[in-house]
Amino acid sequence: MVPGPHRRVARALRAGGPEVIELGFEELPTLERGEALVRVEAAGLNHVETLIRSGNYAVRLPFPYPVGGEGAGVVVATGPDVSLLVGARVCWGAVMGSCATLVTAPASMFVPIPNGLTLEDGACLAVAALTAGGLARVWPLEGHSAVVWGAAGAVGRMLVAILADRGVDVIGIASGNRVDGVRAAGANHVVDRLHADVVHAVREHTGGRGVAAVFDPIGAATCETSLQLLAPRGCLINYGELSGPVPDVNLHRLFPGSLFVTKYNGMRWVEGLDGFGALIAEGLALASKRPAVISDVAGRFPLDRAADAYRLLESGAGGKVLVQPNL
Repeated sequence: MVPGPHRRVARALRAGGPEVIELGFEELPTLERGEALVRVEAAGLNHVETLIRSGNYAVRLPFPYPVGGEGAGVVVATGPDVSLLVGARVCWGAVMGSCATLVTAPASMFVPIPNGLTLEDGACLAVAALTAGGLARVWPLEGHSAVVWGAAGAVGRMLVAILADRGVDVIGIASGNRVDGVRAAGANHVVDRLHADVVHAVREHTGGRGVAAVFDPIGAATCETSLQLLAPRGCLINYGELSGPVPDVNLHRLFPGSLFVTKYNGMRWVEGLDGFGALIAEGLALASKRPAVISDVAGRFPLDRAADAYRLLESGAGGKVLVQPNL
């Protein structure tokens, strides 16, 4: 049997805002073959969790459900046929119920954190690496230009770094003093959206042609602008709805440039659980070489204030929000 029969965990009791999140206790199952038990030191919160909790998103979970899908911690027990050692520092993405004192999952989901990176770094990087690594597979871009909206965020910085590492001319869009972090992550050109016309700046940088792909997590507010940024046969890749759902696409609007539009589904770009771990490991290695990839931390909260942590996330916090069960 696993040590400690219960865990404390934050759960969404029904559809709604952060007010529907409450702490509860869950019994831990016996570890199965290939599984590991990890003590959570930091859970990283992500905007998609807010969308799922609304009950109106494409991904739906039955209520009540345990919240959080990303974190970092220390292995405390393993089942048979697990190569991870007790005491290993690991991080993960796509493990539901990570906003808790303990998590159990297939050991292949837990990725060792390299020396030189902290547990907090791991909790800031795992989902960013998983998401950005998948996004970078969507459109052939080597030798071309691409725009990354939200380039100062956790996913944005990682995506900028991955694309730049592959020879892509990356144009990052951010605001204020966060533009410096985007440039340090590898962007060739950064547009401060608060002080520049994005379409004009991108067209100027590309000699009027536009870019081969636009990566857009914002949705409703930026969809039309994103289409204007594309070169002929370019692709708009939407992977979030921070400002609301993307409007219906009029195919006639795409005709002049013969443009492409896709709604990114990460499960279609990663093959199995081993693929999850590989993408995270690649992101961690890149962050070890280029520390600017690591997102700023906007706030740290104990587990009993998980609802407040989500409130900060949903207020537009300029950095990663962490829940630390042992804080």
